[in-house]
Amino acid sequence: MPVRAETSRRQLSRSRRRVFCLGSLSALVVVSAAISQSLPVRHSTAWTPGGATRRAALLGVVAGASLQVQSAPAFENALPEVSQFTQRSAGKEPDELGLKVRKLNKFGDMSEGAVLKGCGYGPNCFSTTGDPEDPQITTFMQPWIPPAGLSQTEAAAQLEGVIRAYPPGQQNVDGGGFRIVKAGKDGYIYAQFESLKKGKMDDVEFSAGKDGKVQVRSSGRTGLKADFGSNAKRLNYLAEQLRGKGWTAAELTKSTHPYYFAMNSGKTKVRCVGADCPVNYELIAEEPGPNVKDSA
Repeated sequence: MPVRAETSRRQLSRSRRRVFCLGSLSALVVVSAAISQSLPVRHSTAWTPGGATRRAALLGVVAGASLQVQSAPAFENALPEVSQFTQRSAGKEPDELGLKVRKLNKFGDMSEGAVLKGCGYGPNCFSTTGDPEDPQITTFMQPWIPPAGLSQTEAAAQLEGVIRAYPPGQQNVDGGGFRIVKAGKDGYIYAQFESLKKGKMDDVEFSAGKDGKVQVRSSGRTGLKADFGSNAKRLNYLAEQLRGKGWTAAELTKSTHPYYFAMNSGKTKVRCVGADCPVNYELIAEEPGPNVKDSA
């Protein structure tokens, strides 16, 4: 008898927990539907330990979830048509940005001094940090070199001026605008650039050193995904402006970075099946997504 009584009590406890969970889940569904359809919600007499009604607590959970999925606003210098795109997400801001001594390869070789962060293996990043002798690295680029006689401070100031004059939307990238987050006297510059349609954020860093070289890093936030050519188009534009001022800043091309250009190209224009098919290295014209509506 004691064993049967104990078993009955356990079964009753489990049944009550099931009823409570089902009831809570049903209440959440009803509240969510009521909020989305602007329908009145029945009052509940059940109280939470804190003293608020369960309905109020559920309303807070649903409202909090709604706030978390709001689209990210564009920068002030974004193109006017950015307001047509509401499903925008910048992505998580990366950590370990800035200058520090870093590991250069899988063998543990360290940098000689503080350098910018390197890249992963995805086709959405370029960096002057890495092991150029590693055949698996497809993201390494050469540092930019200011004209002879330009001091570290002067080089950083000239570079900052070129960045501030950058036109959002050039070559159909960065239509969401940009901002310079940091530009210190130490020659370090950190800027953020945003895409037009999806609000994807690219983090771009520069560091003008006393050795007459400028470290560069431009990267998306989406892991191994392609960036639709944004980082190459942006860096090439800035490099072109700097070359006009006497800088040495090599262009990023399909010859220097074939993997990046192939992964960020448009659809292959020739239908082909097999290993001998031609590879399209022409960068995609613009970020995929809805077309911009004519405001006229």
